[in-house]
Amino acid sequence: MDRPLEGIRVLSLEQGAALAFATRHLADLGAEVIRVDLHRDAHVPVPGPDLLRRKRRLGLDFESEGGRALFRRLAAGCDVVAHDFMPEEARQLGIDYATVRAGKPDVIHLSITGFGATGPYAERSLSASAAEAVSGHNELIGPADAWPGRPGTEVYADSTAGLNAVFAVLAALDHRDATGQGTSIDVSLHETLVSHLGPVVAERSFGAPLPRRVGNGDSRYAVNGVFSTRGLDRHVAITAAREQLPALAGALGITLAEDGADAEVTLVSALADRDGREVVEALQGAGVAAAEVADASDQSTDEHLWARGYFGVLGAGPASMPVAGPAFGGGREIPMATPHALGEDNEWVLSEVAGLSGAEIAAALESGAIGTKSEPAVEPLAPPELRIERGELSRADAVHDGWQRHVR
Repeated sequence: MDRPLEGIRVLSLEQGAALAFATRHLADLGAEVIRVDLHRDAHVPVPGPDLLRRKRRLGLDFESEGGRALFRRLAAGCDVVAHDFMPEEARQLGIDYATVRAGKPDVIHLSITGFGATGPYAERSLSASAAEAVSGHNELIGPADAWPGRPGTEVYADSTAGLNAVFAVLAALDHRDATGQGTSIDVSLHETLVSHLGPVVAERSFGAPLPRRVGNGDSRYAVNGVFSTRGLDRHVAITAAREQLPALAGALGITLAEDGADAEVTLVSALADRDGREVVEALQGAGVAAAEVADASDQSTDEHLWARGYFGVLGAGPASMPVAGPAFGGGREIPMATPHALGEDNEWVLSEVAGLSGAEIAAALESGAIGTKSEPAVEPLAPPELRIERGELSRADAVHDGWQRHVR
């Protein structure tokens, strides 16, 4: 695969998922990413293997002057320096733009925070779920008579901010190539999510009423909903305009009123005992948009994703697992070696990037400015007994066999 960022070195001090997500994509594009971990901080969560792949890992202690001095020395040898600390804390640690730029005038400096590095809310913390709420997304999700909802993934805000950061870094690299000038990039979880509201903000600014939650409904279509089908927690999503109702009815062998008034009620009863895949095939054949509602295990056996080479495989044999590929595709061609441990690359980074001698590295290790730390294995989301009771593992063996077949 083309690796347009080969030769670009990124130094990234990561705490949360947004920045880790951004640098993962930079690494997939060929950049050499050095993830800096605070090796004495027990509170920073360990991300999943997909957010650590193709990254070198350095353990630093920012509470010591030696650790901060090492970071500045490393920053001077990198094209991009990134962090996700609050503005005042970044200044105190010496990782802010002004400090880093003093040692590297053309540096591209990336900061990802909740509300951005300026403004009255700059020093307020903001989690991903809170970002979804304050940006207005939750108010638009769910049925009208229920509480506001939220996107189904815990990292929706982080992923959105992370991808915006990737685009900004690519533009900044082009700008540096053209002018020789560096850039300060200030990405806010809040603002990247507000930008996704688009028409809602524009319509409201011109006096339109506040939009109401409508669940799965959509006024543009006669049918726009999710309907249960045969099996444990299996559903199909169907969208059909009024003029498509005859095709929908014919494909499913049901009768619908011409105005579609009874369509969704009829579909509820008509589909309850049908196989979801067969329903989708029949509707797609009639030109009606339909898809099975997939869960995570469905994705790992999806014929389309495997045919497009989306997944990569981490590990080998029975313990191997599919992991998400890059947003631009080609997962099979991305190296999926086991992620490095915290501090595993201390010696390489300090010698190759900062130019330290063996004696200087030994002294940094002795002082605690650098270090390593064993990290706990990722805990399951719920005890196995509870997951079995919920039915979450009912297809586990079939799923494992399914994607193993793709690997073979």
